[in-house]
Amino acid sequence: MKKMIWLTIVFVLGLVFIVPFILSMGLKMTPVNTQPGFDYNIRRSVYGERVFVQKFVSTEENLTALGMSIRNPNLKNKSEIFFNLRNLDGSLVRGVTINGMNLEDGSFIKFVFDPITDSLGKEYIFTISSPGAGPEETIELFIIGKDNLSGIMEYSYMGESFEGGTPIVQYVKPGSKMMTVKKVYSNLISRLLPLRSQKSE
Repeated sequence: MKKMIWLTIVFVLGLVFIVPFILSMGLKMTPVNTQPGFDYNIRRSVYGERVFVQKFVSTEENLTALGMSIRNPNLKNKSEIFFNLRNLDGSLVRGVTINGMNLEDGSFIKFVFDPITDSLGKEYIFTISSPGAGPEETIELFIIGKDNLSGIMEYSYMGESFEGGTPIVQYVKPGSKMMTVKKVYSNLISRLLPLRSQKSE
């Protein structure tokens, strides 16, 4: 009986600590932050000449993707959607194009691009546009206030600027496999510690 208990303990510990190690070795990018919460009723429409512009600061080196939730009401937008990442002077850094046909309503989309090695602490602007879409083919971005943890600063829409922006998740390319493993385990431990403290209460 005791042997079975010990085998069960070893098996569970293996799942908790060894499986994440194996999985983390294959990760090509890791999230820097969790997506901030948002109100589904606060959003901005993007179509035609209505372009969404957001300023943010990269919180780590090797920025390689931005993730965000985008609505495609009734799946009507089937036009190209352009994501352009720029320096503050307007020069293009990276560009990604997706098709609205591949955009499910309310889905979390990652705009993936070649890593920016010196991105730490730098301010960037990204634009999201769908010039080929009409008013009935709009996509919609959710809006929150300024959020330092995710680097959200301000956004511009229809000629006006506001504090905050759409809730983004920054992704970076790990500098090495061991850095990926370290980050995965630090995230795992940070999640387990609150559970332990709750049980002790």
